[in-house]
Amino acid sequence: MSNANRFRTLVEPWDLHFNSAHFITFGEFCENLHGHNFHARVTVSGSNGADGYVIDFTMLNRLAADVCRTLHDRVILPGTSPVVRIAPEGEMLRIESFGKVFVLPQQNCIILPVMNVTAEMLAWHISEELVKGLAANVALDTIDEIEVAVEEADRQWGVFRREIR
Repeated sequence: MSNANRFRTLVEPWDLHFNSAHFITFGEFCENLHGHNFHARVTVSGSNGADGYVIDFTMLNRLAADVCRTLHDRVILPGTSPVVRIAPEGEMLRIESFGKVFVLPQQNCIILPVMNVTAEMLAWHISEELVKGLAANVALDTIDEIEVAVEEADRQWGVFRREIR
């Protein structure tokens, strides 16, 4: 199918949000731990199937909201960062980077397989989990591309676009 004939399904409902804390490292600097009210938007592009749609809005929203719920009310930590050390200490996590030390309850944290907790990497993570959820629920044969956008601050979005076929 040519790009001119592709359809898109977009979901950006109220439940695609998560309130979380994080920090970002860059250069040789580590930000202070701080929080955001993140919002997400998911776009699926492809061809319409026999039923006349690319993907069911309701299912797409449910799967994306499920992923967002795993991030809600958590401190999001970068599990693959070369400059952030995360070590368990009993029921706590000790996080160190560039002279900063945070000691937080493990139950309040989620460690993602990302090198930095940027809006772009959160979009990548949500897309990873979304593709797993979609593959378990529907055939992906009508889907060409999934785009996830995460708004970290008002009108500041990180976007990840993944080709499916």
